[in-house]
Parts: sequence; C-alpha cells; structure tokens
Amino acid sequence: MKKVFCLALAVVLALSLAACGANNNGDQQQSGGDQAPEITSALELLETVWNDYGDDEKFPVIGGDFSEENNVENGPGNYDLTDREALDAVLGLPQTAQVDQAASLIHMMNANTFTAAAYHATEDAEALATALRDNIQQRQWMCGFPDKVVVAVKGEYVVSVFGKNEPVDAFASRLSGIYGAQLVYDEAIQ
Repeated sequence: MKKVFCLALAVVLALSLAACGANNNGDQQQSGGDQAPEITSALELLETVWNDYGDDEKFPVIGGDFSEENNVENGPGNYDLTDREALDAVLGLPQTAQVDQAASLIHMMNANTFTAAAYHATEDAEALATALRDNIQQRQWMCGFPDKVVVAVKGEYVVSVFGKNEPVDAFASRLSGIYGAQLVYDEAIQ
C-alpha cells in the first residue's frame, strides 16, 4: 500500500512539475517576445503614455490647440499645424520644422510646470530633436521657469517635454518604458 501511494504521489508530482514547466516556457516566450507598441500617430503616442498613469498620479491637463475640434480636457489632443507661430509659442516647435502631425499635453494651470508634445517628422527625426531642444533652451520664460527639457526619438516620432523635474522625469520614464524611446536630450534649462 505504501509503495502504491508513493508511486501515485511521484506520478502526481512529476505531472505537476511538467505542467509548471510548460507554463513557465509559455510565460518566457510571451515576455521574451514583448515589443514596444507600434506608434500610429503623435496623438496615440501621448495617449498611451498618459493612460499609463494611475488616477492618483495624474494632474489637471489639457490637450490640443484651442479649437473646438481639437481641444481636449484631461488628456492629449491634436494640434493644428496651420498656425506655426502658435506651435512655436506654445510648444516650442520651430516654424520651419518638417512635421505632418502634432499633439500636445499641457498642465492646465501652468504650461511651464509641464508641457509635452509629440510630432511625426517628415524628414530627419534627429535633426528635429536638436531643433526642438535648441528652440526650447533659448526661450524667454514668463510665469515660472521650467527646470528641464527632455527630447526623445522613436523612429519617425519626436517627443519634447519641459517643465518641473518630477513631472518631466515621470513622463520620460514612461515614454522610454513603453516605447523604448531614445532620450536624445535630458538637461536643465539654462
């Protein structure tokens, strides 16, 4: 009786180990195959990062330009490219930048606390990143001085974010974690 019981226990143990091994292999294949989501638009990029925040981490934001069509409360929105002067003044996009999409996410109380923008570059994304960084660094600031600027590149998409250290770092960390975006610039504003 003891031998039968021990044999049955050994069989059950062997089957359970085989089942656990099969599940672990499946988990390893799934996590080993994890890839960054494909970016389909500047707006989708900002939405994905913003949606990664927990409710207790979010702060009051607006997105898009000030048109009825694009203005979004509590999330990112598209920014119309026809008013290049406004894009430069609000987001820091040089008027000569070659982009065909823009989206924004801005702190509702003070843009210098947190402003993020994503662009689809129609030419060299690295050159756009440098132009954004240079344009943001040379600004004359009013209503509060931002601490830092971060500019990241992922394929044809460029993201700029400036403001206070904590919200900028939190956003940049999520951007890198979700998309594997390369932080081309991460520096104090002079």
